[in-house]
Amino acid sequence: MADANTSEDRLTEVSRLAGELADQVLLESLIGVPSPAKVSALGEAAILLEDYRRPVPDLVTDVLTRVHDRPEGDGEGEGGIAGAEAAPPAGDEGEAAGGRSRFIPRFIRSLRAPRA
Repeated sequence: MADANTSEDRLTEVSRLAGELADQVLLESLIGVPSPAKVSALGEAAILLEDYRRPVPDLVTDVLTRVHDRPEGDGEGEGGIAGAEAAPPAGDEGEAAGGRSRFIPRFIRSLRAPRA
């Protein structure tokens, strides 16, 4: 029983830290180009939370979407987040919550390294 509480506490901490990191990445993106290491860590945190079926904080989702949609000529060093491909068509990421909920799992999967 103690292990379940410990895991829950750790996942809660990951979620909290991901929110703080998203805030830093958002600030960096407003000033210039966000750190690729921070963006990558943010994507990994989102993947971890998704793997454990925990909600990904809205700010994390918003920041990852903003960075992913950034034009190529905007100085993004690694062609997007962790090698992510081009953004999905606009219909997949509509502002409505339903459209967004379909887009996020596909977006997060695009961050994962290909399986060998």
